[in-house]
Amino acid sequence: MVRLVITDFASKDLNEIFYLNDEFASEQNMFTYNSFKKYSVFLSKYETNEEIYSLNLLSKKHLGRNQFLIHIAENEYVILFNHKTVYSAKINQNFITDDMIKSILITKHIAMLSSGGAIENIYYVINSKYKSAVENILRQNTKNEKNEVVAKSLGEINDLVKPLNELDTFKSHSIKMFYSIFILGFVFWTVFFGLDLLTSKLFEQQSLDNLNNEIRIEGQLAKRQEMLLKKSEKDYVDLTQCISNKNEALK
Repeated sequence: MVRLVITDFASKDLNEIFYLNDEFASEQNMFTYNSFKKYSVFLSKYETNEEIYSLNLLSKKHLGRNQFLIHIAENEYVILFNHKTVYSAKINQNFITDDMIKSILITKHIAMLSSGGAIENIYYVINSKYKSAVENILRQNTKNEKNEVVAKSLGEINDLVKPLNELDTFKSHSIKMFYSIFILGFVFWTVFFGLDLLTSKLFEQQSLDNLNNEIRIEGQLAKRQEMLLKKSEKDYVDLTQCISNKNEALK
């Protein structure tokens, strides 16, 4: 079985007004996460074989902005606008009254005023025992001024929720957080340590010992050349002096 739930309640009290009855001894707390911000939703303790999905995520996946969605279940109906829950109420499926239609039209009118535009279609999802009767009542009572039916089915619940992910449980969220922490840790390690190791491997600097040895040898050669130059200059001076002294003696 599939169970669609509202996930944008502001508090636990608001949720309990809609969901919890005396027949439920306890409730389970489930979580949704968006951009690492935690949102909680309190659900009644349903049967374990039910798959629980978010009605607001369903609206966001299949409808654009300024769109109207009605979800009619066996004991409740919910009105969403811009993927947010704007109205919810309990109903008796054996006595569908005009109150539901009136609340839908009033909410639609208020949504039009708040959005500043016209709402051409009223999308709906019906999951109740008397689906055909409820659908016919809804379509006949939501016609526009041109007597055109504006209520359109979004589809069957079993088909709509197949592509959607279930709400996060503690286990699924823990797995997601583990992978997120691992990725963040790898990024920080790469920025502060990995890049240095990588650059040292790829661009390893040549050792300075060889260069120092070459400089020392060049220095020794330069000193030796300087000594040879001084010796040659001294021999030249001695030789020129001998020649000048010999010329003076001949005179």
